[in-house]
Amino acid sequence: MEFANPLTFDNIPDLLLSILSALVVMAVPVIVFFLIYSGFMYVTAQGNPEKIKQASLALTYGIIGGVIILGSWAITAIVRNVVDAF
Repeated sequence: MEFANPLTFDNIPDLLLSILSALVVMAVPVIVFFLIYSGFMYVTAQGNPEKIKQASLALTYGIIGGVIILGSWAITAIVRNVVDAF
């Protein structure tokens, strides 16, 4: 008895690239939410230094997370292109 392969990928790098692409698609709305949320925190801070500090941290973490997520996708594409060149 032979089992059919349910995956459409022929190799592991294609599978990993597909998983990373799915994670990026799911992470972009979360990044946008955090950026909007930090803007909302700035507006509702009303000059309170502690709330402004929390809003700054939320904005910083949102930007850092976005750079890491989108940067990982870009680095993966660059490495794949370099490897395919050889």
